[in-house]
Amino acid sequence: MLTALLLALAQVQSLDLAADTARHVTVDRDPAKYLGHPTTALLGDGRTILCAYPEGHGRGAIRIVRSEDGGRSWSKPQPVPASFATSLETPTLHRFTLRDGSERILLFSGLYPARMSHSDDAGRTWTELAPIGEFGGIVVMSSVVRLADGSLADNFHDDGRFLTQGGKAAGTFTLLQSVSRDLGLTWSAPTSLWSGSDVHLCEPGVVRSPDGRELAMLLRENRRRAESHKQFPRDQ
Repeated sequence: MLTALLLALAQVQSLDLAADTARHVTVDRDPAKYLGHPTTALLGDGRTILCAYPEGHGRGAIRIVRSEDGGRSWSKPQPVPASFATSLETPTLHRFTLRDGSERILLFSGLYPARMSHSDDAGRTWTELAPIGEFGGIVVMSSVVRLADGSLADNFHDDGRFLTQGGKAAGTFTLLQSVSRDLGLTWSAPTSLWSGSDVHLCEPGVVRSPDGRELAMLLRENRRRAESHKQFPRDQ
């Protein structure tokens, strides 16, 4: 089913909305800083959106802004812990529903060591960024998905520089996965899903099919020498 959906999307013609200014909303603008690489999380109410991004190209202090109306308007940057100013990579946001029906939002910051903050009050307050293990990676965790047994699996990549302390690039990209069995509070040491040098696959994004039975991992090729790739795990 998911394969058919991806093939159907590939046939859709592009739609350029650049000139449709009625759809444009300025989330944040700072003439003195490069603001980019936004990551968003839609909360369970269907209208509240959190957006996190660095004050710089990947590396830089993390800002978080909030929309209460589905993205039509945005707050000023919200108060965040002091450690958010020490972020070395693009932050990523992920939302999950806990067993009692409340929500937990995870924020990750990469390189070595991978660090995480979380919020259990819809993003109004956050814990300090803290290491989740003796490992790191680039743009951790670019994807987090809930598995059939209720655990969380995060996926990310590294090129040899940040998986361990003092690592060096070797021309090989590795896709990695770490698992949490307590809804994001602790994470296992990562395991390798794929490694190769002929293509540099990175920044995995995992989506689940509409029937919930199949996962697809979408991947970009970092050197721009090949098209994007996809993988289909069959066993969660």
